[in-house]
Amino acid sequence: MQTRRENSQQQMTLLPPLESFIPDDHPLRKLNAVLDLSFIHKAVRECYCQNNGRPSIDPEVIIRLFLIQAIEGIPHVRDLMRQVQVNLAYRWFIGYELHEDLPDHSSLSKALSRLGDNIFNELFEHSIAECKRSKLIDGKVLHVDATTIRADIDKDRVNKPESSDKDARFGRFPDGTKKPGYKQQTVVDDTSRVILEVSAEPANISEGSDLSSAVSKASARLDSPPEVVCADTAYASGKNAFICSEQCIQLVSPPAAARNHHSHEQFTIEQFEYDDDHDLFICPTGKKLLKEGCKEDNKGRWKYRASVSDCRCCPRKPQCTRAAKRTLYVSGYHGALVRLRKESKTVEFKALYRRRAPVIEGIFAESKQWHGLARAWRRGLRKMRIQCLLIASVINFKRLMCAMSSITGFLSMFTGIMEELLAVLRLIQVTECKISPACVR
Repeated sequence: MQTRRENSQQQMTLLPPLESFIPDDHPLRKLNAVLDLSFIHKAVRECYCQNNGRPSIDPEVIIRLFLIQAIEGIPHVRDLMRQVQVNLAYRWFIGYELHEDLPDHSSLSKALSRLGDNIFNELFEHSIAECKRSKLIDGKVLHVDATTIRADIDKDRVNKPESSDKDARFGRFPDGTKKPGYKQQTVVDDTSRVILEVSAEPANISEGSDLSSAVSKASARLDSPPEVVCADTAYASGKNAFICSEQCIQLVSPPAAARNHHSHEQFTIEQFEYDDDHDLFICPTGKKLLKEGCKEDNKGRWKYRASVSDCRCCPRKPQCTRAAKRTLYVSGYHGALVRLRKESKTVEFKALYRRRAPVIEGIFAESKQWHGLARAWRRGLRKMRIQCLLIASVINFKRLMCAMSSITGFLSMFTGIMEELLAVLRLIQVTECKISPACVR
């Protein structure tokens, strides 16, 4: 017989604790097991009046709500609170019972402005410290790269006085188009894929210019400096190679091929041998190009010239220059760039570079597809940094959760094996007792 259920739900019911509804393998239960936010209250103490005003929302609850936003990639706090209203796991994670009224979405927005990005930076630091304490981070090989994030602003209002996001700038996105956005630079550990440093800048900032700062901040969180830093071609400058070599770090970043800006038929700078000891160049016919000083319109580049007499009698002059003598303009770090080009042709260099894309590109894909990094949730560089720090913290806690689950699984398996072994030993002991002569007598 077909029946219809009346869904009035007007009678009072007594429910078991909210925790009993959360499965043991639920991601938030696993996260809660490794999450220690006891530092929050001390960290935000200066943001609240301690002896006056209305009671505030617990700061730890606010951080847990923003963690849910990053875990699920929910762009708007209104949608976040709607989902917390009906999701038992979310309520349990923030410590609210079914009958309790949740914070208003406007309270979260105000709290975000009040707390600023410092507390989220501490959360990120805490996630790294927990991963380090659990021996997850190897730290010998680091990967550095940047990704673009679409800003929440119309392209016609970028860098305009009436713009609602005054920090967003145009940047080139993977599809080749220019859009308003931000750029996140990330440093990741090779073995654990734990994020060790994250920063956000307007999308028009060149990521290659900030390698030293990013690596230094990541190294400060390790017990020892890294041995290798892998990055794409955008980071392959002589300056970056020189700075890394000064710190005994191998830069694995393939330089772009040198080209002649005047004619593709003429010798490129790579066909001139650089003598680092005497700071001069030697042309393909064996003649010297001596250093003459800085380039007039660029003090960061040096000028090297051959003599007129050498070039006048050279049989290969048509392949070299149309001027009276050949001139080369190079940076002050050209020696380091030459060494980097030479190293980039080795088997070891190529093997290290192949490890870059699966790690760092995988982090970006995970952040954008699952955690909402593809587009800015809020407007302004400060809010963008908070989003980047939140998502990076969540990814680090995920690594910690996986490691703890593996350890728990291993301990459970080991405990099971030991229990079976003890059962077998007890059985053997009983059997020996039954057949021994002493027992027979």
